[in-house]
Amino acid sequence: MRTPALHIRPAAAGDQAFFAELYRSTRDDLLALLADPRYIDALVAMQQQMQANDYRHRYPQARYQVLELDGVAAGRLVTAEVAGAVRVVDIAVIPWARGRGVAGEALRRLQEEAAREGRHLTLAVRTHNAGARRLYAALGFAVEEEDAASLQLRWRPPVA
Repeated sequence: MRTPALHIRPAAAGDQAFFAELYRSTRDDLLALLADPRYIDALVAMQQQMQANDYRHRYPQARYQVLELDGVAAGRLVTAEVAGAVRVVDIAVIPWARGRGVAGEALRRLQEEAAREGRHLTLAVRTHNAGARRLYAALGFAVEEEDAASLQLRWRPPVA
């Protein structure tokens, strides 16, 4: 078997279009992998570990709370103190409880607590998550920063 004549060169700015095409070419491979439950389980475990490590690193004093609906664990709320505000690091609701007001009620209670203490709430939401964006807007969160992937939001207690 003949060894191919391979040339390796440093990447340049003009290679970005090729890299984008290369990533797109893996779509069918990823679809096949997603049909394999072992891959999905491994991906979920990896995401969980990465998220947990990131939270521990970025927010060592984070407060983890379980959200219960009718006495059954339905979600998680992670908050941390960041620059004098309460940062909603993560809020996640299990699929069977979505659409039942769990996240909204948890955030309303967090707003009441923050208002008593005269503190702001901050959080980030993915730009494409329209449902979460609607919820946060209804709760009075305002956009402070925006980029292609996410919005940074802030809620301020009403002025008395």
